[in-house]
Amino acid sequence: MGQIFDFCDIEKSEKSIKRTWQEFRNALSRGEFSFNDIASAKKNTFLKVYDDLFNKNVGIEYNTVLVSELENYCVGRGTVLGEDENPDFERFIPKKEFIKSDNRFSPTGVEWLYLAIGKEADIHECAQAECRAKLNDRFGFCHFQFNANSTSLKLVNLTIADETTYIALNDGLEAYGQKQVKKGIKKAKALGFIPRNNVNVEEFKKLFTKWAVYTYSKLLSEQIFEPLDENDDKSLMYLPFQTMAQYYISLGYAGIIYGSTVSKTGKNIVLFDKTMAHPTGSIEDYRII
Repeated sequence: MGQIFDFCDIEKSEKSIKRTWQEFRNALSRGEFSFNDIASAKKNTFLKVYDDLFNKNVGIEYNTVLVSELENYCVGRGTVLGEDENPDFERFIPKKEFIKSDNRFSPTGVEWLYLAIGKEADIHECAQAECRAKLNDRFGFCHFQFNANSTSLKLVNLTIADETTYIALNDGLEAYGQKQVKKGIKKAKALGFIPRNNVNVEEFKKLFTKWAVYTYSKLLSEQIFEPLDENDDKSLMYLPFQTMAQYYISLGYAGIIYGSTVSKTGKNIVLFDKTMAHPTGSIEDYRII
């Protein structure tokens, strides 16, 4: 039996996402709309397409996790310390007077809480990489714990497809199609005619939406989350990410889980309310070796 679905060329899709993302950034840089003007931003091709799949067709449900679902993960925050510092918990809480440059999802001066999330060893490595810690730097690390009143809040997980492949995603949809064809042939033989509406439309729509969300999420993760060059203008390069953060806020989300561009281990999480989690345990103080 031949292939049921004619899957789109991934390379063509990658180019399309990169192109529309760049157009999105260019429109923001030209001042056609601001990063927090979501109504206008959704008229732009990138966010219009994204919103149609992830919001209007409820695809974002596949990206949604509750804070309570993260209880088996470690979270923490690190910083490069001065030689004479005596750090306390306050050293790890974001304060606007010290946020003098843009972060990926938030502009200068915005006190959102950025944490590393994952296994114990991974979050240390991730935090060190994110802080651009160098050999022999003195480094401080503090674990965090989510507050009890935050457990029911929703987060967007942009890393859902990072561990899979396009082939695996396509094979899952293809297997479903082949199964439906075989069922149709069997039913036609039993009835003596080809039945109409052989495929469960709602079941197929749900499966196809999941395939689209995972494929699109993987493309986004690979094509957009790239490390910045030293000469890159952060305020410009981060504008579309900051717009996406405002978009998620408009949908009722409390934070974003996303992959690190500078660390192969661990992931990052940004919480739109820095009081959602608090420092816990003892502060680790060590040299980068």
